[in-house]
Formats: sequence, C-alpha cells, structure tokens
Amino acid sequence: MSAATTASAAKGTVGPLAGMTVVELGEGTSAPFAAKLLGDYGAEVVKVERPGGDPSRQRGPFPGGKPDPEASGLFHYLNTNKLGVTLDPGTEAGRATLDRLAARADVFVTNLPAAALSEAGVAPAVLRARHPRLIIASISPFGTDGPWAERHGDELVTYAMGGLAYSTPGMPDASEDLLREPPLHPAAFVAETLAGMGAATGTMAAFLTRGRTNEGCHVEVSQQAAVAAMQQRDFTTTSYLGGTYNRLTNPTIFGRMPNFYLPCKDGYITLAAPMDHQWDRVVEAMGSPDWAKTPAFNTVGARGENWRDLRERLKAWTATLTGEQLFALAGKLRLPLFPFYPLRRLEASEHARVRASFIDVSINGHKARMPAGPLMMRASPWSLRRPAPRLGEHTRTVLADWLGEAP
Repeated sequence: MSAATTASAAKGTVGPLAGMTVVELGEGTSAPFAAKLLGDYGAEVVKVERPGGDPSRQRGPFPGGKPDPEASGLFHYLNTNKLGVTLDPGTEAGRATLDRLAARADVFVTNLPAAALSEAGVAPAVLRARHPRLIIASISPFGTDGPWAERHGDELVTYAMGGLAYSTPGMPDASEDLLREPPLHPAAFVAETLAGMGAATGTMAAFLTRGRTNEGCHVEVSQQAAVAAMQQRDFTTTSYLGGTYNRLTNPTIFGRMPNFYLPCKDGYITLAAPMDHQWDRVVEAMGSPDWAKTPAFNTVGARGENWRDLRERLKAWTATLTGEQLFALAGKLRLPLFPFYPLRRLEASEHARVRASFIDVSINGHKARMPAGPLMMRASPWSLRRPAPRLGEHTRTVLADWLGEAP
C-alpha cells in the first residue's frame, strides 16, 4: 500500500477497499465512474481536475434548469466519495505535483487522450517506468494500438462503432422498416459506463495480483471493445448463420412467436411466450378466446407465419389491463410477461425503498435523489462518505496529507 494509506486508515475509512489510494485524472463518465466504483467501497480517491474543471460540471441536469458548475447532477453522481484537487498539468509545477501524487497512489485512473497524458508527463509507459508498483487504468475510444488507435471518439462514436446502435432496437421492440427507423442510442452513457466498469474490474484484478508479485501493470480498456463485448446475440447469429444481423420484426430471425413489446393500460409490457406450453397459459390468461384455438394460431409454425395478426390481437387484450395486473397474472400462471418501468416509477417503488437503491442528497443546497452503490455487500455496505467535491475544494488538504506540503 502507499504512503497515504496510513492517513486514510487513521481517518476511519471503511469498506472492502479501505487502504487503497487512487488518483483519477478523468473527465466525462468512463474514468470518473471507474474511480467512483473504487471510492464507493472504501478507496481514498483524489480527483485531479484541470483548470476549468471536469467538462461534466457543465452538463445538466441543473436545479431549476440554471447552469451551475457546482450543481450538475451528472457530475455529483459520478464523483461522490472523492477528494477534489485542481492542478494545471500544462505547467512544470503542475506536472511535478501530479507525478508526486501518482508516486504515492496504488492506482492511477484516466481517460484523457494520449497527447494530453504525454503533455502532462503521465503517459502510461512513463508512469510504469517511474513507478513500477503503480496500477494504471487507462480508457481510450479504440485502444492504444491498431489502425484506429489515434482516432478521437466519445460516447456516441464508440457506441455506434461498437455495433450496438445498429442492433437497437432488438426483439421485442424491433424495427419494421430499416430505412425509416435508423440505428438508435439510448438516453444513457452506455459505452462510457461499460468502459468504466471494465476499468474498475481490471483494476481490482491487478490489485490482487500486485499483492503476490509486488508489481504494478497497465490495465488498458478500449471503449469500443467494451461495447462490442455486449454483442453475444449478434456475433453468434453471424457465426452460425452468416451474413448480417437483421433487426426487422421477423420470426425467421427472432424465433418463435409471440415475442412482442405491447401497450397496456398504463404503459408497456413484454410478452415472450414462444413455447407451446407457454402459449397455452397465454390463452388461459386471455380467457380462452376462440380465435386463439384456430389453425391460424394453435401451432408454433402458424403463430410465426401469422405474427402480425397475432400481435394486433394480443394488443387488443393487453391494452385493457395495467402493467401490474398483467404482471400479477403472469406470476399466477408462470408466464414470461413483465412491465416496462420508467425510471421515476422505479425510483418510487417499494422494492427500491426496501433495498435502499436510491438516496437523498443535497447538491449545492438543493435536495435531490441519486442511485446508491450498484453492489450490495452485507458485511461492508456502501455508504456516501462525502459528496462530490467543489472545484479545487481539497487541494490544500490533499497536498498537505499526501505530499507533506505546507497548506
């Protein structure tokens, strides 16, 4: 462990990662999320921001819709349980201080471009040479080698070039016209979050290995590769069947029917009952209508051939019931049917309350709610030890505690 470990332990830091020290030179989502996962479970994380701060401070949502770099909901979620330091790596003094911080850390996490890291004197190869025990976790759009290594990219670029945008939507809410319905991107930082999770996971493996070897390493994450790793369905389809995956609503591609995204009285549900015994339960749930027993629908092949008509008939039934009514019916009859929850409804659910999935916080004097830690550890539960730092809030304290510099 680092020289800063003793101070961290003395202050009573708890959690399975208590004693680990992390320096984060990250912006946006991927590296801050990786460092957040480590910090949320006890690591002492120092977030180093360049002059002007992390650009995510300028992104909303903001209370009342008024931009405030100290009140960004996105920044606050990604940077809880961190200390905040402001340095200018463009200056000799800033580079020297950053290197001294890295020398006293167990882990260095970054997603800055290679040129910016070189300018700051913290390129992974340079850090590995100077600090052999340091674990470096770097995230880049396309990795550090290969013909695309020098390309710039962000969330949308890597999500699209990782293949996931073209696979969206997929069954049950598939496209009906590929020209009219282009590739989609959800309202979330999917690629950057996946890359951050990969970096945190790799860092933990490296940290455990260092305990045996006393050697650090470079954990190198390609954001595009993190997205591509989610394409199991499409890769296997291509491997076994050849050609390109087709996201049209087509039983030949998607398999047996019904497998639909359907409206209900208060939202949407999915009904996936492709097997005969499942279809029999659907028929029972609907009250055994005569049409469901006709040759057009009473066999697997017939349901696939007549899937358009089947979908319309099922919509006429599901639209008469709420999602919870249908979900209760599914539980009773053992049907693979479930409602889709808007985030606000999830946040207000009894299940989320019992599991403490969301917490009340204050962001620059404004009340808010945000997700708690994504992992539940009974013996060392997640806790919010400190809110996200104000810009440069802990610079003097960290330099004094970590580097012994007079405040």
